[in-house]
Amino acid sequence: MSQFSWIILDDKGKHKVGLYHGQTGHLMVYLNTKVIIIDFHVLQSKTYSFFLGEELYELTVEREGHQWAYGLKSNEKINTPLNKARKKYKQVYVVQGFALLLLVILFWITLFVLLT
Repeated sequence: MSQFSWIILDDKGKHKVGLYHGQTGHLMVYLNTKVIIIDFHVLQSKTYSFFLGEELYELTVEREGHQWAYGLKSNEKINTPLNKARKKYKQVYVVQGFALLLLVILFWITLFVLLT
C-alpha cells in the first residue's frame, strides 16, 4: 500500500492532504480527518480536483512502469473567484510598474533638457 501526504498552509491554518493507494488500485484521499475522494481500481494515471477553501487543487496519480508517482498542486489557470482576484491584482502591479518606469524616464529626460 502506498501512502503519501502533503501539508498545505493558507490563511485559515494548516491542512493535511493524504492518500492511500492499495495494491488492488483502491484509492482514498483525505483532507485533515475527512475522506474526500474514494476511487476503486485506479490502475492507470488519473487526475482528481478538489477545493480547499477557495483554492482549487489537482492531485495527480501517475503510473510510471510498475511504480506510482503522486503530485499535488494548485490550479491557478482555471477561472475561479480567487484566480480572477489574482489576475486583477497582478494587472494592477503591471500598470503601476509601467507608470513608475514612465515617470523615471520623464524625470531623466527633463533633467537632461534642463542641464543642456
